[in-house]
Amino acid sequence: MTDKPLVAITQVEDIDSAQSIERAVREAVGLACDFKTLCAGKSVVLKPNVYCPSPAPTTTDPRVIAALIRAAKDAGASKVTVAEGRSISTALFRKNGSSTRACFEAVGMDKAAIDNDAEIVYLEEDEFVEVSSPDAVVLKKARVPRTIYEAEVLINVPVLKNHSLTLTTLGIKNLHGTISDDDKLFAHDYHRISQKLVDILRYHKPSLTVIDGVRGQEGDHANMGRVVETKLIIAGSDTVAVDATAEAVMGISNLEVDTTRLANEQGLGVGDRGLIKITGINLNEVVHNFALPDVEICEERFPGLHVRAGDYCRGCGYYIRRGIDRLVEENALDPNKPVTIVFGKDPEVDPHTEGRVIIIGDCALESASVKRLRNHLWLTGRLRIVYCCPPMEFRMRALELAGD
Repeated sequence: MTDKPLVAITQVEDIDSAQSIERAVREAVGLACDFKTLCAGKSVVLKPNVYCPSPAPTTTDPRVIAALIRAAKDAGASKVTVAEGRSISTALFRKNGSSTRACFEAVGMDKAAIDNDAEIVYLEEDEFVEVSSPDAVVLKKARVPRTIYEAEVLINVPVLKNHSLTLTTLGIKNLHGTISDDDKLFAHDYHRISQKLVDILRYHKPSLTVIDGVRGQEGDHANMGRVVETKLIIAGSDTVAVDATAEAVMGISNLEVDTTRLANEQGLGVGDRGLIKITGINLNEVVHNFALPDVEICEERFPGLHVRAGDYCRGCGYYIRRGIDRLVEENALDPNKPVTIVFGKDPEVDPHTEGRVIIIGDCALESASVKRLRNHLWLTGRLRIVYCCPPMEFRMRALELAGD
């Protein structure tokens, strides 16, 4: 019988202390593997989650990266590089901080690397290598940065947090930053994204995954998520097993997360918790039961909003709900001047709807029931459309689109 994969959980005694964080990081990687043998004489690449210019725990805590740089150097690494590529929504829709370089500067990740004599590679600026796999289900081929492709040791450093599209964003999801922008945009929908993320594991499996649980984030992965003081570091050589363990910490059922389940079924790691060995802290002592993402969209909850929805998936629901959240945050919804949003397949709509109307997503735009409304809005100079599936632009531009 194959040995069970080992996952270590360690405690951060003081989340305000860099020294306490470093002790927990070193203890975790030491329990999870022979860290010195892993790193000695090799080029080590650390891949944090810095998908946007928001501080930890939306992104990886720079203190965790600093601790790993020092630990790798002490273990004899010939070179340590911090490499990341910002998300496609950040690249397209964030006016400030649209590059990984700007995101690193905003969260202090550049300083963590430079102060500890590590190199930095902003992956969108890297040279890309084309790879393919006959076993891939969705991402049959991809372009990956040469820094990732040639890494002798790849250490994956995600955050312990929810994601409204994939339920969690942990080790497997963090690898989305290691492909080209075109590949990031491809299959970025609810129906395909989990399998696409699992396919990336076929192109490069991390040597070690270290989850930053200094502070976790529940409810949402973006800057609207809520902080949970989990005070943990979770580490292991099997990314799938590490994700499964982190999901247990978050109070999520065994194999409930699609990325973990699919990777387990396809033999890319062990996702069944009954087949994983936990070392360090007892798992039962650190369960936090994270609040799951809330993507409900209804008129009753949001006065000033008229909802005309057909059939839609979680991908559409997530981006639209987060756009609505922005409108609420900015007090932009007025019951006396409601905004009408139209989305999903074949919604029932009045073709002469007046006031502020936004048609959102490819399903709505392709629906016969929306065609007359679209023409009416165009003829009256009020046509406002968000294209694509999923319509990620609405989350970023809701305030502008809903304005008079």
